[in-house]
Amino acid sequence: MRARGGIAVLVGGLLWAACGDDGSRGDAADGPDPSTDGTATMGTATSADATMGTATADDTADGGTDTSSAARPNWHEDVAPLVVEHCGGCHVEGGIAPYPMHAYADVQPLAQLMAARAEERLMPPWHAVETDECQPAAAFKHDARLDEAQIQLLRDWADLGAPEGDPALAAPLPPPPSLDLPDPTTTLTMQSALTIEPQGAQLDFFHCLSLDPAHGQDVYVDGMQVIPGNRAVVHHVLIYVDLDGASAGWPGGVSTNCGGGAGVSNVLLVGAWVPGGLPMTTPDGVGIRLPEGARIVLNMHYHATVTGPQTDDGTGLAMRWQPTPPEYVADFSLIGAPADGTLTTSPFMIPAGATGHEETIEYTVPNIGLADVRVFSVLNHMHKVGVDMKTSVVRASGQEECLVQTPAYDYNWQRLYEYDVPIDQAFRVQSGDTVRVRCTYDNTLDNPSVVEALAELGLDQPQDVFLGEGTVDEMGLAGVGVAVRLP
Repeated sequence: MRARGGIAVLVGGLLWAACGDDGSRGDAADGPDPSTDGTATMGTATSADATMGTATADDTADGGTDTSSAARPNWHEDVAPLVVEHCGGCHVEGGIAPYPMHAYADVQPLAQLMAARAEERLMPPWHAVETDECQPAAAFKHDARLDEAQIQLLRDWADLGAPEGDPALAAPLPPPPSLDLPDPTTTLTMQSALTIEPQGAQLDFFHCLSLDPAHGQDVYVDGMQVIPGNRAVVHHVLIYVDLDGASAGWPGGVSTNCGGGAGVSNVLLVGAWVPGGLPMTTPDGVGIRLPEGARIVLNMHYHATVTGPQTDDGTGLAMRWQPTPPEYVADFSLIGAPADGTLTTSPFMIPAGATGHEETIEYTVPNIGLADVRVFSVLNHMHKVGVDMKTSVVRASGQEECLVQTPAYDYNWQRLYEYDVPIDQAFRVQSGDTVRVRCTYDNTLDNPSVVEALAELGLDQPQDVFLGEGTVDEMGLAGVGVAVRLP
């Protein structure tokens, strides 16, 4: 954590949520095709939505299925409102999901799969769950988990043979959710195209893009949306404010091979995009200061595909800002490895064949006096060997308070978890607190993500894994969003 203006803060900022009940989308383009084992992305519905009929033994007394127009639940009267409202953000024609889910003909073949994935709690994707060792003090916004009645609705529909019902009796459908940042002030796009391709065994590359917001005065950002130009190769993006505008001189707005930083000094890390990430707005009364004359630097981590060259000519950033200072100013920081914090054991290494291997990183908050510093969001980030991650705060008294745990961590479904409380009621950071990031790894062939990562390198047996930024390296990072009240 860095001290700014005499106050050392745990940092906060902007990340983007994946598919959930808010209709935002995850990186569903990486998902399977429905002709094989496609998973249907489903968000939450209300309990009323889910109590529109339950199949009974009489409905299927002959051992078959009831596909008559009177069967309940059916598509038009019961299931369509849930699917259109909560899956339609991703599963639309031309969307990032691998198949649409708007019409009955699209969804009927997936009915059994939808029910099974919901029962397994694999869909909708939501990995921050309460455990014996983690009960966050506040609920999260946009909790995408289905309740039992909603899951039962999908199961009943599937077991009835997924009846269509009578279109004349169709329930009103909600409007499709917007996938864009509402009311952006500006949208910035990279100036020059980049070609990403393997260089021998090297698959990971870091290039920096300089963007000019042309804001003309100090402003306070309350919304950002990274627009990845080529999802096949964009691994993650870090967003920096170039406070002096020093990156303006980069030819074509690009600094190649800039490492993991911004490529210039005097910068402020304000956000990040990871797979499954989309727009996000700060809590009410919170904004990120963008000084007059500053530029934006996007640190692009590209992961080349082994199938050949890929071009990125469209990565950009939508931004929304206000000219009036908010009550709280947000920042963003990473705590863990490699970032702020100290490994409790050293060095960071996950042996080949290890399961249940843990790495723990701790960071102690310095004296912040009476500053009002609030945590409003947390993101857990590992690579493909990671299977469980817990981020918590240990008070000076020794009491541990869990911020978030993702016990079934999935690299393809990372997201920001935002607390559903007003900012002045959010978790308050105190001097002497220790942020503890505990990561658990499975470096065996029982971990499907390890098999996938090895296949990229033409390997079929686990290798020792070390700390690094490449997809086949590992990390253990918590992105912690913190807001500091202005004096």
